Parts: sequence; structure tokens; C-alpha cells
Amino acid sequence: MRLILVTLTGFLVGSAMAAGVALIPLTTSAARLTASTHGNHMSAAVMSTGMTMRPAARSTTASAQTVGLTIQHVQRGCHVWSNGKTTGAMMRLHLKQGQTLSIMDMDVDAHKMMQFAGPTHMQMGGPMMTTHGMKMTFTKSGVYRFGTRTVEMAGMTDVKTIGPDNKLRLVVTVA
Repeated sequence: MRLILVTLTGFLVGSAMAAGVALIPLTTSAARLTASTHGNHMSAAVMSTGMTMRPAARSTTASAQTVGLTIQHVQRGCHVWSNGKTTGAMMRLHLKQGQTLSIMDMDVDAHKMMQFAGPTHMQMGGPMMTTHGMKMTFTKSGVYRFGTRTVEMAGMTDVKTIGPDNKLRLVVTVA
């Protein structure tokens, strides 16, 4: 009798999940995929059941206003920018007025952001340590030019790389 109840419960829960997935609009599925490219890693089982679709859809509204960049460690050149699709020592971004840029430092070195040019002075704060970052909201249109400087910190491990370290440069065009 217990086995029948467990089987029946499993069938009912599975049917309810399948019905829930069928009733969710397609835009939510696209939103879920967009959110997953920004670091929200979900297992295939969770994605197929639809259990996390609603929170992902809410975070996509925010991610439409936020563009993410990561400073990554690489063997040749020590560090590069990455937007999830391309990497390089130089990155160009096109943002809309009011959008936010989120930068995450995933390099072994600490990085200090510096602004070289732009219509307004952005607050940079202190150096970004590994797994820490910063956010900048662009309220005025124009071309902003940034760079990073590697900051030597006591106790940091020295990682061997090939060739000279890249000088990270970033150009943000806000229209």
C-alpha cells in the first residue's frame, strides 16, 4: 500500500510540473537562458522541471539593465577581459544611458580601475580583490575610457605566465 502511495504522489507531482512548464510563456524560457549566461548555473534536471523559471525571469529584468565583465586569469598575458563570448586585453562596450556595468575580478591579482576620459567622473573605489567586483552606472551619454592597474598585495602568490602582462583597456560608448 505504501509503495502505491509513493508512486501515486510521484506521478501527481510530475504531472503538475509538466503542466507548469507547458503553461509558462516562451519569453520566460529565453529569459532563463539569458540569466544562466551571467553565472547562474543550473543543472539540466532543474532546468527541465521548470522549478527555477520564475526567479530567473525576475533577475533577467535586472540583467537587461546590467552588463557584466570579468577580469580572468590566462597563461599568456596574465589577465584579459571576458564578456562571456569574447576575451581580450581591449574591450569595447555599447550601453544605453542608465545601464550599469558590473565588473568581477577573477584574476589572481588585485586590479584598480582607472578612468582616463569621459563626460563625467566615475567613482572607482579601491582595488578589486579576487572574487570581488564593482558596479558603475552610466547616466550621461558619451565615450568613457578606462584601464586597470595591477596592485601588488602582501601575501599574494606569484603565478608564472608567458610574456608580458596585458594592460587592460575598456572603452564604453553610452548612447
